[in-house]
Amino acid sequence: MSNETALRDKLATCTRIFAMQQMLGLFGHISVFDAQAGRVYFSPSQGVDKSAVSPDDILVADRDGTVLDGDMRLPMEWPIHTVLHARRGDALAVAHLHAPYATLYAIAKRPFRPVTLQGSVFGAGVPIYREPQLVKTVAQGEDLAEVIGDSRGAFMRGHGIVVIGRDVEEMLYGSLILEDEARKSVEAAALGELDCLTVADCNAFGGVADFPGRSQRAWRYFANLESKWDGKPGGSPVAFA
Repeated sequence: MSNETALRDKLATCTRIFAMQQMLGLFGHISVFDAQAGRVYFSPSQGVDKSAVSPDDILVADRDGTVLDGDMRLPMEWPIHTVLHARRGDALAVAHLHAPYATLYAIAKRPFRPVTLQGSVFGAGVPIYREPQLVKTVAQGEDLAEVIGDSRGAFMRGHGIVVIGRDVEEMLYGSLILEDEARKSVEAAALGELDCLTVADCNAFGGVADFPGRSQRAWRYFANLESKWDGKPGGSPVAFA
């Protein structure tokens, strides 16, 4: 299997997993970067049924946003992806999602802190990009990348989230964790004050060191479940924890 075939297949599978988890629908897009070939692979943009995306639906572009393969235009916010791919060697996979719970932290004036051990990979915090605009230009992409810095992702005020991974597996797992942490935080807040993990708690757990291996296990788990999914909307997301 060629590298392009493998990347197309993996990105299409990841797109369907996000659809299954109700984190990707009319809006949102994901990408993976082949650094050796200089090609960026994108999930299809607005209006495409994400639950039925196949490898043939994946778009290919260069880092300037020129489509190299595919009949559709790139997602409008393609600079989110290309700038991060260019600036960070560890940003080989990027997700921009309007995930329902995580996006609440892009709305509420409440800083995010992890509340469970799996969330310790976000122990350094998640910054917020404060411009309530679509990221449609390279200059805006650069501004977003500056805010993200060395972080694993960011909230986008009034908009959604961005999550970075060294591969598609890490991008998927990080996104799932951030959404799950946000959901648990919102639900636990109804019981009283949150007892969030401190930076020291997160460092002591060692979740960052285990993250690559956990990402691979999560990928196998969700890819297997997605292969059995009927693709119908409206069901509950697969329980994460």
